[in-house]
Amino acid sequence: MKKKLLLLFGLFISPFLFSQILTVNSGTSVSIASGSSVTLGGLEIAPSDTYVISGVNDFSRSATAVTSSSNTSVSRVYSTTALLSGFTGMLTFSYLEGELNGIAERNLVLELQASDDSWTSYLGTVDEANNTVSYTFTDPVSFKAVTASAAGATLTIEDLSPAPSSIYVYPNPTANRIYIQADSIKKAALFDLMGRKVMETTQDQLDLGNLNIGSFILKVTTDNNKSKSFKILKK
Repeated sequence: MKKKLLLLFGLFISPFLFSQILTVNSGTSVSIASGSSVTLGGLEIAPSDTYVISGVNDFSRSATAVTSSSNTSVSRVYSTTALLSGFTGMLTFSYLEGELNGIAERNLVLELQASDDSWTSYLGTVDEANNTVSYTFTDPVSFKAVTASAAGATLTIEDLSPAPSSIYVYPNPTANRIYIQADSIKKAALFDLMGRKVMETTQDQLDLGNLNIGSFILKVTTDNNKSKSFKILKK
């Protein structure tokens, strides 16, 4: 099993003992240069361009798995109190075999939680010898939590965010069109499970007829900037 001890900014951090990993105070920042990386309690961050974490932010690690219906993550979840925005580069997630919750290592995918609390799966590279899952983001991504789960068992199902309740989509599953019921739709964007935008509209419907069978994430935003996310099953 892979175990790392990290010496960061003069502080000795044991990634397997402490839930509080790093605190960034007001007026301070952490800068990670392109071509280098930092490891925070088993989560390696290697940006493609210099990435700066500034403002007030706390990094922590929990041993409590994320669950949604019958789906569950591994028993390791990294969280931040403030959103990390515009990141490009590689994230490498380390785990212990005892944290897998019955998930086969070969089926692991990286899961990132967005500002609206929805989770998106990213099919990366699993290194079973070193107990890691890694993914390289070529397009900017924003997130406030990171974990891993089984491919095809996304942590977000149907209604991904609890509010507002005035936004609905139907039918789901669908073979063709998805209809959106909401007041003043500003934008509806459909993403695949790797986080890539598939289509976008300002109308109250999307034609999925030309898409392959599978799962997608639909995020609906209204004119008052309220949003709601759904998992869409294409038949």
